[in-house]
Amino acid sequence: MSFKTFLESRSVEILNHWIRTFWESFGESAPFFRKEIDQFTNPFGYYIEEAFREILQTLIVDFSWERVDPYLEKLAQIRSVQETLPSQAAKFLLDLKKILRELYGDQIIEEFGFGSLLEWEDKINCLLIRFMDFYQKYRERLYEVRLEEFKRNNYLLLKRAGLIWDEEKDKFFDNKKH
Repeated sequence: MSFKTFLESRSVEILNHWIRTFWESFGESAPFFRKEIDQFTNPFGYYIEEAFREILQTLIVDFSWERVDPYLEKLAQIRSVQETLPSQAAKFLLDLKKILRELYGDQIIEEFGFGSLLEWEDKINCLLIRFMDFYQKYRERLYEVRLEEFKRNNYLLLKRAGLIWDEEKDKFFDNKKH
């Protein structure tokens, strides 16, 4: 049996542990997200499970950035608006490493050698780095949006208070005089 076959045969158990660990990080709201995993009644939960399934499948079967990037990017987008620390946002990838070690670490080392486990963890580390790039991109975008909203709100407040000169308003009244 190859390492790939070993992981494929255990992928459902690995996925279930990984998803459960992820939802547990949500605390009291976890049961709500886990209750119904339907595309229409719970699109967030549905997307999380779909992304985890595809990421795991890509890691096990045939690794491809083109296949995994959309899921990593969407997860980064979701996590970036949840006001979590970067370490908490990316923890789900580190949890995957931990789950594999806890469930099958000794068996993998015994049957396939330490190199197979390290190779698997290197792939996850690469995913983690890529995830952080996406996460940073969306955090920056979020702060840009917030800054623009702050500027717009302050401008409107100052304008209403009469503390800002409105050139367009003056042009309108100047045209009426002629």
